Amino acid sequence: MVGGILRQTGEANGDSGWLASTFGQRYGRWKARVRSQATGADNGRTYHPLLILWPDSDRWPQDGEYDYLENSAPGEDCAEAFIHYPHEPGPVQQEFARRCGVDLSQWHNVGIEWTPDHVKGFVDGVEWFSFSGGAGDGRQCIQCAPSMHQTIQLDNFFGTNLRSAVYEVDWARVYPLG
Repeated sequence: MVGGILRQTGEANGDSGWLASTFGQRYGRWKARVRSQATGADNGRTYHPLLILWPDSDRWPQDGEYDYLENSAPGEDCAEAFIHYPHEPGPVQQEFARRCGVDLSQWHNVGIEWTPDHVKGFVDGVEWFSFSGGAGDGRQCIQCAPSMHQTIQLDNFFGTNLRSAVYEVDWARVYPLG
């Protein structure tokens, strides 16, 4: 914690961090106020800041995964999301969303609403994606995952020699439906 802000640091040598809530639920709303930025010279090997709903069962891809903010580099100008269908192992089955004009180096409130009818994403209170249904071809409907919990990650996809970065969280909240 730095001045009341959770700061995850990704070092050039590959040392990084993540955290996961122990509280899981099926359906609800998750929100976090976040920002990220690269702190080192650009070498093309970047950390990935993420807000994820991960299945309590740890069964992936069978129980789905909702990456409601997943960017390929800190501080980008487009928010991206990958909402994974619950499905048997094999090719990835997901929906992708992008909302540009969002400077992720600045503070933004990012949220997801998951109900029996849909999965919706929000940036600063504005809906930017909505998915529902899609069952078939060995997969369940996109909103049919079992209980999940929040994770906040600064992922290292490259090993070592990365562009250092920070991912900051002002607050994170979980709400039941209703």
